[in-house]
Amino acid sequence: MQASHGVRHRWYVAVGAASFVLVIAISAGFMSLPSGADQSPPGSAGSPVAPESIVSPSAAPSPSAAPATVSASPTVSDQPLGPTFQPINVFATPTPAPAHGAFPTDPSFFSDSLRPLPAQSIDWLGLKASGRVALVDGQITVLGAAVDPLVVPSTGLAAPPRRALDTTWTRWIVEPPGYGTDEKGTHYSDLSYWNLCGDGAATVALWYWQELTGHPDVTGTAGYFLDPYANEGVQWPTRGPTVAVSNGKRIGTYWSGSDRVSGFTAHGRGFLMYLAMAAQPATWQATGLAVFARGGKALYPTAGTSRQNILAGLNWEVSGHDPNTWTQAYYTSVIRSDPTLARDLSAAVTLDVGRDGVPVVAAVDTFNLPNWQAGSATPHTRHAVAIVGYDNTSKPPTFTYIDTCGRSCNDRGGNQNGQIHVISQSQMVLAIQNVAGSGFIW
Repeated sequence: MQASHGVRHRWYVAVGAASFVLVIAISAGFMSLPSGADQSPPGSAGSPVAPESIVSPSAAPSPSAAPATVSASPTVSDQPLGPTFQPINVFATPTPAPAHGAFPTDPSFFSDSLRPLPAQSIDWLGLKASGRVALVDGQITVLGAAVDPLVVPSTGLAAPPRRALDTTWTRWIVEPPGYGTDEKGTHYSDLSYWNLCGDGAATVALWYWQELTGHPDVTGTAGYFLDPYANEGVQWPTRGPTVAVSNGKRIGTYWSGSDRVSGFTAHGRGFLMYLAMAAQPATWQATGLAVFARGGKALYPTAGTSRQNILAGLNWEVSGHDPNTWTQAYYTSVIRSDPTLARDLSAAVTLDVGRDGVPVVAAVDTFNLPNWQAGSATPHTRHAVAIVGYDNTSKPPTFTYIDTCGRSCNDRGGNQNGQIHVISQSQMVLAIQNVAGSGFIW
């Protein structure tokens, strides 16, 4: 998948028939949250919207397996995995999962030799599917086989029917615009910045991990960030980005934990740019979750950040950069062809948001998002958002999400800087299943 805003290219479309469903005994309760205030602070300034990246239904490629990084398989017992919870279909993938060993996480139609797909062990995936991988008191824990995964371990109470995470800080994680000045006042023009929604959604998710576990440093990361063409082994593109230069060398643009470059206080841009251009999970030869080259040729703007790369980046950061455990630190993926997608998404959000207090990242088609609606002109654009709340008591049940694409890349009436968006759960499912959607990471 790729991410994109305006000029953006949001998410590679992963299409494939569901062929293997893990069968374990368990049934899911769901939840949702109240809507947040949707307003931009006084003086927020929008810049002209960039062109949309439209995806044609006929353009969806066929998936094929890609290289994987294999990790050790923990032992899992054959005991029942809980009283009522029905496992989430992490194995509903384009190809059947093997009976034992490791399974490449969500094989992609595009093989990136510089960023091999991580593999997660079949046994660990069984634990994850059954809701037994949990964040408890700042530690990732495997719950006992007899434990109800829908009970909050720290309280002994059932996960609530609705919950909204605190978005006071995260709602202002807004991607840098594709042109303007950076925090040092240096003028730049870089169309790739419109394509960083995957890194934005991951930044939102990882802020909650920082709050709960102490890492990564989303709030304090700062520095110059340069499009990593050199690390992709390709030349800087002709008519490529215009960025700051020092001593005859490009140094990129400067971003930190908070800035007022866009006319409002934006958060997390330093960490967002680190993810997009500098993060390097173990086994990767290239830097950055966003892809800046393909087939030995530079891409400008970037092709964006695939769902597989977001998954790898989330686990790398959640693990504290542990080269031995990072591939299955906490997150895994469910693709759009999952036959029980609606149930599974609701269950996953209940577990992550309601029980553990961390977001789910969804790879979606903007056509179904309320903040992208523009009648017949609503685009089919590959995009990523962070689900930070749910309300299963509302009619219809809803999800609350943060979209890090601000007014500068989507100036439609329903989209404001710092806005919190509410969508029906059924509509979010359609956004994942539509032509430019792909799945979700939980």
